[in-house]
Amino acid sequence: MEKFNIIDNKLTNLIPIVNPGLKNEYGIKAAILYRILPSVEVDSSEIVKESYKDFYGKDIPESADTIFNAFIQFLDFCRSKELKLKLYDKRRPQKDELALIFLNLEKIFDGYSDLKALFDRFFDLMYSFSNLMPAPKDFNGSDRKNGKGTWNLNKDYPSVYYKNLEDNNSGIYKREEMKQWLDERMDKYSIRNMYMLPPPYPIKEYYGYNDDKLPQLISYIKVAIRLIEDRFKQNFQPNKAIGSNLSIQSE
Repeated sequence: MEKFNIIDNKLTNLIPIVNPGLKNEYGIKAAILYRILPSVEVDSSEIVKESYKDFYGKDIPESADTIFNAFIQFLDFCRSKELKLKLYDKRRPQKDELALIFLNLEKIFDGYSDLKALFDRFFDLMYSFSNLMPAPKDFNGSDRKNGKGTWNLNKDYPSVYYKNLEDNNSGIYKREEMKQWLDERMDKYSIRNMYMLPPPYPIKEYYGYNDDKLPQLISYIKVAIRLIEDRFKQNFQPNKAIGSNLSIQSE
């Protein structure tokens, strides 16, 4: 069987490529099953690592990052609907919660078919080469080291992470080193545009019990999708994609 060429298929969902057992799934369902079943990690898999080297050169860091994390917005929305459906239990482990959401997708997205379609596309792109990048060890953080993935600090939003890299008091692990590393690769990795996109609403807020934030959520997902799709296109103008109506939200 011919080896799949990731670089020639930068917008292809790599979940079923790296995990053939999920070859019949896509979008939300593929992403949830990837999270709850024993799976090979996409962004640090051997086939993706080799693609990093082919595309960026041999001298790349040992770790990796998924730039936009669709699960942040997805879980926030789903939990608001779980509460209405009396399904939510904050003590439930996240894998169990994802399994519950998987079984109740129709109920959760009843009346939100357009939003579901956007999430399907967002999740497919989330695990594409165009939303992945090599990254230094501890870039995402850990239990004892603050990084991009530190929940209460950045909530895995690139723009919030970068803003905290500029803050001497943020507590980011190796803050100056990580900022210098990012600054030197913004253009080489074609991520400058993605690091400009603010969250749909402040990271300390939640979607809430009503749909007041639905327009902001939809706008964010549409822009994130376009930024991923256009990441490696020549002559792409990020300001037109991001729009002047969005501003950084990190309070």
